[in-house]
Amino acid sequence: MKYLLTLLLIFANALKSEIFNSNSIVQPEVGQDGMVVSQHYLATDVGYSILKSGGNAYDASIAVAFTLAVVLPRAGNIGGGGFMVMYDKKSDKTFSIDYREKAPEFATKDMFLNDDGSVNTKRATQGILSIGVPGTVYGMWEVHQKFGSLPWEDLIKPAINLAEKGFKISPFMADVLNDQYEKLSNFKNFKRIFYSNYPVKIHQELKQPNLARTLKKISQNGAKGFYEGEVANLIAQYMNSNKGLISSSDLKNYRPVWRKPITGNYHEYKIVTMAPPSSGGIHIIQMLNILEKYNLLELGHNSPKYSSLLSEVMKYAYADRSKYLGDPDFFKVPVKTLISKEYAEEINKKIQIGKITPANEILPGQAIQKESMDTTHFSIADKFGNLVGNTYTLNSTYGSGIIIDGTGILMNNEMDDFVSAPGIPNQFGLLGGEANKIEPYKRPL
Repeated sequence: MKYLLTLLLIFANALKSEIFNSNSIVQPEVGQDGMVVSQHYLATDVGYSILKSGGNAYDASIAVAFTLAVVLPRAGNIGGGGFMVMYDKKSDKTFSIDYREKAPEFATKDMFLNDDGSVNTKRATQGILSIGVPGTVYGMWEVHQKFGSLPWEDLIKPAINLAEKGFKISPFMADVLNDQYEKLSNFKNFKRIFYSNYPVKIHQELKQPNLARTLKKISQNGAKGFYEGEVANLIAQYMNSNKGLISSSDLKNYRPVWRKPITGNYHEYKIVTMAPPSSGGIHIIQMLNILEKYNLLELGHNSPKYSSLLSEVMKYAYADRSKYLGDPDFFKVPVKTLISKEYAEEINKKIQIGKITPANEILPGQAIQKESMDTTHFSIADKFGNLVGNTYTLNSTYGSGIIIDGTGILMNNEMDDFVSAPGIPNQFGLLGGEANKIEPYKRPL
């Protein structure tokens, strides 16, 4: 049985000759003693150096996550949250951890509604009320406690060095910052750190001394270095001074959740992926179940029939998302039904290749709009056979725009991932229902 481990897809079996195609201009990269794939070369280098020093994939993942918080701050983070799926070679078992952000204790279902009942999208996506309780640091700490082999402080040291000594801004980072200037320059701490020179220039040096000090606290004290003590107090004070909702109690009581991965099969592959409140895991299995009956090669990649089929399949998956998916600690998600072959067959009866069903005829939801560039992913394999797929985010590009005084922590705007009002999509065009309404301590989709 071949494995596909997702948040990104990783082949757990050894590379086989059939995946190489001499006629293709694209060939796979091959690593004999492990591989690291991330969105920034500095983070990838850090992860690879951890593997070379004898660390495992879990160690490298933690190091990459903290490094991306420094060098890819539009999505890499310690002020956001995410999910990690793992295959552990020693036990021959798969694991997943949910370190998604949570709604603060004093969050309410109508907190983003105007007096007339309409949704205040700016309040939901920018500024203090859009921030959920961050989970990244505790998520990484839990993974280290369970699977780590190198000292915790060694894994954060590269990120500290990059924050202190600085790094050169890439062309893409400069372009995104300049593009977002009108919105993000309204936040004084963000403007001071990222727009000290505007327009931002390629290879301009960026140092983040406050973030380095925060990372040192985390390095010295583990999860408590973020959720208790000086850093937590600074977050709570900032929230209180600016009419935010996150309290010291919210931070102290935050915990990630180890969840059983969900599994499915696509031909000879076993798929292992993240359970809710991630919606992507269910969607991947559900869509592949539907597509399994079709010969996609015969349809031709990106041919009209191929594209229309994928569009139809995705619309059905996202229709289910809007009604059935939410935080499983608050809502019973019908996972078993949604990922069953029988359910896929019922959907297949409604699909005709080449015929486009209007999205508004696929109840209860609509098709997803264009995907944004706001989230980041990394995948790591080590020489021991362990595999890690991680997805984490601030939600929007550079999250809420809020950087907590004295900490360098850029905070998320994940509260927009809840449903503010039935039938009203969030910033990504995604609809939701009762299962994903705002409730205290709840995790959004």
